[in-house]
Amino acid sequence: MKNNKRNIKTKNNLNQFIIAVTIIILSILIGYITKENELSEDVSNYNTKTNIINDTNINDIPEYSGEIVITINNDIPYFEEKDISNEDFEYYSNLDELGRAGVAFANICKYTMPPKDTKRGSLSYKPTGWEQYLYGENKSKHLYERCHLIAWQLGNENNNKRNLLTGTSQMNSAMIEYENIVANWIKLKNKENKDYHVLYRVTPIYKGENKLATGIEIEAKSVEEEGVSFNKFIYNIQDNFEIDYGTGKAKLIE
Repeated sequence: MKNNKRNIKTKNNLNQFIIAVTIIILSILIGYITKENELSEDVSNYNTKTNIINDTNINDIPEYSGEIVITINNDIPYFEEKDISNEDFEYYSNLDELGRAGVAFANICKYTMPPKDTKRGSLSYKPTGWEQYLYGENKSKHLYERCHLIAWQLGNENNNKRNLLTGTSQMNSAMIEYENIVANWIKLKNKENKDYHVLYRVTPIYKGENKLATGIEIEAKSVEEEGVSFNKFIYNIQDNFEIDYGTGKAKLIE
């Protein structure tokens, strides 16, 4: 009789353990599904926010003529009234059918930027057109860099494939100048105890099915008060290089 009671007790404990494990697994699955749904909703919201994107396309971009940065729309960004917000957000479009990164749109503020003393990790993702070319003494120079659409210093997104594209070193350097304008504005306002925002949108512009973008358009506008406002196109070029934008392959033409 005692053995039967012990067996029944053991079986009950086992059943309780199985039930507890099942509940934990279901909780994890529900959490995962919820997260996936939130991500899908974010993408959906992103597509809704940017289904017009702006009025710029490849036909509006003049051939490169020596200036790596040109002004678009008299330096006025294409944001609409519905885009103006004092809430922080970041949206990254899905890769297209060719695997290329699309528009990235964010409302930059201290909450989107990396916390103090945060160290940026390494990059491993290779965007379309990544055909690295090493040159110079001991192959110490490189043609391409993994360019963040929303800079890490602004959005705290690093090895995110939806936020990376293949860009020349010169393009990346030019981008940094405008990224710093936004970052410095936010930091200045933080010192004044003002939680201010800057709408920031980066649009890679491709010709046809090229793997490499012809360049990127950067739009920015400070929300709470005037201070930051620009609309620039930066060419994806490198001096002394002939680049095949269809493949990313390049040739040094010194």
